[in-house]
Order: sequence, then structure tokens, then C-alpha cells
Amino acid sequence: QLRRAMLDLERSREKIVAQNEELTVLATRDPLTGCANRRAFFDVGGRLFGDRLRSNGDVCCIMADIDHFKKFNDVYGHAVGDQVIQVVARTLQRNTRTGDVLCRYGGEEFCILLPDADAEQAREIAERMRAAIESSAVEGVRSTRVDRITSSFGVASVDYGAMRLEELIEQADNALYQSKENGRNQVT
Repeated sequence: QLRRAMLDLERSREKIVAQNEELTVLATRDPLTGCANRRAFFDVGGRLFGDRLRSNGDVCCIMADIDHFKKFNDVYGHAVGDQVIQVVARTLQRNTRTGDVLCRYGGEEFCILLPDADAEQAREIAERMRAAIESSAVEGVRSTRVDRITSSFGVASVDYGAMRLEELIEQADNALYQSKENGRNQVT
């Protein structure tokens, strides 16, 4: 009976560990894309940003937004809009480096924190992401034929004076809006 009770306790413990791991995923991941959610992004990103600031290390931020996203929902429906978000997220994930932090920032907007990258490296990474989305994202939408998917990007670096993660994100967001104002599908 004691062995059976010990075995039951071990199974119960394993089940609790598995459930806790599942809760962690649910609490930190965007359910549509699998990217970090904002809460997890600010938790991890805040620590990373602080570490880089204290050590005078490089850290950059990229903001990305799907161009004319409302059109996908209006013309094709929300299911296709969700597919567009998913395919863009996968494209961004494929083009991040180990240690980069990618999050679905909201709606059709993504934020990527790049530790140990200077402004030129971050711009090159953003350009690679932009080109990959433009050249192949439409292939990932399975339920209907979508003509074109593009994204606009904004890049900021701690070298531009940000003292808090929120400031760095705001700088990248301002650069993103410059890309949109200047015709979209570009990196600023």
C-alpha cells in the first residue's frame, strides 16, 4: 500500500509539474502566434535592457507592422487575417537570432529586442525580415489567394539615448510610423 501511495504521489507530482509548465506557456505566449506576449516581453526585455545599459552593451529594438492589415480582415475575413498574422510571425521568428526576443505587441504589430546588435546590424536584420515577408509570406496563407503581404519596420538603438525599454520602443515605433508615412514596406 505504501508503494502504491508513493507511486500515486509521484504521478500526481508529475501532473502538477506538467500543468505548471502549461500555465507558464499560457501566461507568457500569444495564443495565435506563439510569440511572447507583452507581459513576458517587458519582463524579459526589461531585464535584458537593464543588463545591457549597465554594461554599456548594444541593444536595439525593431517595431514591425503589417501594411494595410485591415484590408485582409475586410476583404477576406478574420480567419484569413489570422493566417496573415501567423505567417508574418513565423517569418519574423525564422529571421531572429538566438537571444533575440520577439513579441506580438498588439493586433498586427510586433516588437523585437536585439541584444548585442548595433543600429546597422538591426537595420540589416529588419531589412531581411521585410524582404522575406514581401517575397514569401503570401505562400503561407492556405485558405485563399492573397496577392501581397508587406510590412513596415522601425529600428532604434540605445545609442539614440533611450534610458528605459519603453523609450527604446517608442523610438522604434516613431521610426515605424516614418516608414508608413514614406510609402510603407520599408525600414526606417
